[in-house]
Amino acid sequence: MMQHADKQEPTFGLDIQVFMDVIACGDAARRTSLALQIARFLADPATPPGEREQVMPVARRLAADADATVRQAFAEALAGLAMLDADLLFAIVADEDDIALPFLAATPALDSLRMLAVLRAGGEARQAVIATRHDVSQEAVDVITAELSLPVNALLLENASVVLRPEQFSTLYRRFAGEKEMLELLLDRPDLPPIIRIVQARRAATGIRTLLTERGWLPTIEGAQLVVEAEEGATLDILANAMPHDLPEAVAFLIDSDMLTPSLIVRAACQGVMNVVAQCLASLSRLPLRRVEEMMNERGKLKALHARCGLPQGCYWTLQAACDVAGDEQEDGLRLSAEEFGTVLIEKLLTSYEAMPVAEQPRNLDHVGRYAAGTARDLAVRLRAGLQRAA
Repeated sequence: MMQHADKQEPTFGLDIQVFMDVIACGDAARRTSLALQIARFLADPATPPGEREQVMPVARRLAADADATVRQAFAEALAGLAMLDADLLFAIVADEDDIALPFLAATPALDSLRMLAVLRAGGEARQAVIATRHDVSQEAVDVITAELSLPVNALLLENASVVLRPEQFSTLYRRFAGEKEMLELLLDRPDLPPIIRIVQARRAATGIRTLLTERGWLPTIEGAQLVVEAEEGATLDILANAMPHDLPEAVAFLIDSDMLTPSLIVRAACQGVMNVVAQCLASLSRLPLRRVEEMMNERGKLKALHARCGLPQGCYWTLQAACDVAGDEQEDGLRLSAEEFGTVLIEKLLTSYEAMPVAEQPRNLDHVGRYAAGTARDLAVRLRAGLQRAA
């Protein structure tokens, strides 16, 4: 009977004792060489998961090596790995700044949960690195904006890869509006919600009003009027530059805050900012924006819309003329500047409306003289004075 040779049982795993001997007895050069070998081993996609796990005790010892040059070489070699053991990663992140910060900036193994852990446990230097990463997560942004320091948030705002949500902007404004550096960074952001800009304009106007009152630089009534004019002009600029999707919310905020005045609407009309006029009328009338735009462009429909919005009768003809100028502008394929719009508006008011009572002409010229842009304003003031002299 043939005897079969006994099969040799396969052996699994690595003998890591030789690695441990190098760590225990080898000099810094040998330990650095070992660190680089271990890093290549971990980076190799062909390395079996079991063997990766077996060398982790070696890797963790190297990450805690007494010699900083060994730790630095190991960290640099591991910085490109997309998958990295959490204990190993955090050991490197907890190292000296010269080793930890470059690794933290470069490693792709930092997912959202690990970012949050670093933000919670790390100091400001590590938090700052997270804020500058191109892949900083929204969860990390939430923590930074709600809890971390101004310098870290300043870096976050300068990070072109970060898209902040409106509520995150609101959190930053609430926390740091009194800090000049942060306020300038916020106001420089093109995506800053218009509501925050409006609130800041009102806050600035209140500060100016207080200063004028305390120092007595202008009579109280005159000073208050100048401040209101400045605040309203700033608000219109904000609305005029708002993105279409931001405008309804901004106008709703003005209504809720009792800041949407007839003069603001007339100011927008006199400067040809008709999208703002339309949104204001839509919000006041509670009609769909498209329907309001149709009513503004159809002769005879504006009067009903004007009444539905509860606007003063004295501003009706100015709004009608602005709608007509805008309609002509669109029909002719023109794009008038604010000054040009105001000039054509004056001509329209003086020549186009037989139904307008003669007594209304000075009042409407007064609107243009107060709210139009540049030379149109000056022209309206002179014409109004001429009408008064003629009367």
